[in-house]
Amino acid sequence: MAGTPRLDAIDHKILEQLQRDARQPMEKLAGRVGLSAPACYRRVRRLRETGTILRETAIVDPRAMGWNLSMIVLVALEREDVRTADNLMRRLEAEPQVTEAAQITGEHDFAVRIIARSMEDYDMLTRRLFVEDEHVRSFETLVIYRQSNKARIFPPA
Repeated sequence: MAGTPRLDAIDHKILEQLQRDARQPMEKLAGRVGLSAPACYRRVRRLRETGTILRETAIVDPRAMGWNLSMIVLVALEREDVRTADNLMRRLEAEPQVTEAAQITGEHDFAVRIIARSMEDYDMLTRRLFVEDEHVRSFETLVIYRQSNKARIFPPA
């Protein structure tokens, strides 16, 4: 990463458009943000090279792939120290059923987004990740039964 660039209003428009549809043709993107295609391409390339755009990915409905359950799990550690938190984060990052993990402030230490094919599948996963971990004091599961399909689109500056 070459360094975080200063973003102007056009950069913000480009990022908003790319978050809505990263596959749109450069000419269409350029027209939407008021630039020529070459100028828009140079800006997009700079945003990629500097790490402002971390990656471009497809957002897939987990249910289409058989992952019918989605949960947020709040995890509290016995004792929060750097090594314990780092170890748990590494384990969470390595687990395919964990789609998102964040170390948080407050009563809990982690918020973890998990997908599962069934409750039995979820039970086996939580046993492996949390129940058998002596550093986990407790965890609370929040089952998601409805959610917005809005992708993460950051508001303009």
